[in-house]
Amino acid sequence: MGHSPRFSVIAKLSSSSPAERVSMSRTEAFLRLAASDIDTLSAGELELNFAITENLGEWPIVRKRLFEEMQRGMGTKANADTFTPFTPVHTGADQDYFAALAAAAPTAASVGVDDVSPARFVFGESKFTYKLGYDHDSLPWVAHLDLSNLRRRKGAAMKVEVDSIEIRLRRAITVEEHLRLSHLYKNFFAGELQTLLLRLPDCTGKIAITDSGLEGFTVYGDIDALLKVAQEIHRLFETMAEVNLNDAAGVEGKSISAALTAGDQAAAIAEADAALKLAQAASRDSIYLFGRILDWKQVPDALEIRELCLRMIRNYGASPQFVSELSGFFRESGYQSLRRKTGRFERPWRLYRRLSLALETASESRDFERTRNRLLAEFIGKNAGQTRLRPSGRVGLELTRISINA
Repeated sequence: MGHSPRFSVIAKLSSSSPAERVSMSRTEAFLRLAASDIDTLSAGELELNFAITENLGEWPIVRKRLFEEMQRGMGTKANADTFTPFTPVHTGADQDYFAALAAAAPTAASVGVDDVSPARFVFGESKFTYKLGYDHDSLPWVAHLDLSNLRRRKGAAMKVEVDSIEIRLRRAITVEEHLRLSHLYKNFFAGELQTLLLRLPDCTGKIAITDSGLEGFTVYGDIDALLKVAQEIHRLFETMAEVNLNDAAGVEGKSISAALTAGDQAAAIAEADAALKLAQAASRDSIYLFGRILDWKQVPDALEIRELCLRMIRNYGASPQFVSELSGFFRESGYQSLRRKTGRFERPWRLYRRLSLALETASESRDFERTRNRLLAEFIGKNAGQTRLRPSGRVGLELTRISINA
């Protein structure tokens, strides 16, 4: 049995007065109509889940009831016909509507809905019209770009997420504080992501947004462009957290982690999701790259290693085969490598000698020697007694391999 993608709504809270109970009933009827409309539009591919509760007790108690109800609604309910064989009926989604939606969304300044067909967005005047933007009076809006516009159809997926955001939201004492935090995170990702794709010239036409929300976002595209976006979004998030969350207790919700995995879109996104959970479990404020978990400050080191390796090949005639030879110094790659420490070399001079032999060329000038020594330092560190390879070295080699094969 297949599972439809779900998105969730927490309805407006209501107290126990008769007039407000009527309001809550109307809200529930509206959401049920929206859920039915969404199911029809998408031919069962999308499902709306919502929760409503009375505004009784402190906000943490109310929030707990809401999310317990939400979890119950998201569960698959079994009945007598659940396991009865059936023939799937594929009616198809409303392709014309979604095509028009995709065309109008990127430049829309407002969005409207009505109470007859609440799932259909109208970009213009409607019964209920809302401004789109990133200020407090607007709805945050991320236009998901068409993957067919990518210059390279096969690339990598990157998922970025706030560390322990659920804990930060649970610490909110009032509903106003909860909404302020939700708006802060959602507006940051919606606004900065759109701005970055327009501001960074190397990213134009190379990245498509596949998902964006309160916790973070997912994008697919060229690896180099993704790394630039990752570093810039991390820098901006640090600044935002320092300004807006500096007085909040604890480290939860004050850092972001990311995972980048190469491959076709569907497989890469699924792998990035699993890798991100692994990275956050191992260390907050980090990034998963090619089987290694790096601190954000180590990403420039990996990029520097790639540039040095490419210089060895292009400027000094080194064989591209040395990339595979250097990769052999690392015991393994993939998820298993995250559970073990990088191999220890009890006799580090042997490692230096093997690295030097792998980087030999026919003509070795003084500039070549300087480049090779810089590369050795990036792998091992400036301390001559260092006996462990740096994880950024493995990532740098994989980036080099991708650049050579591009």
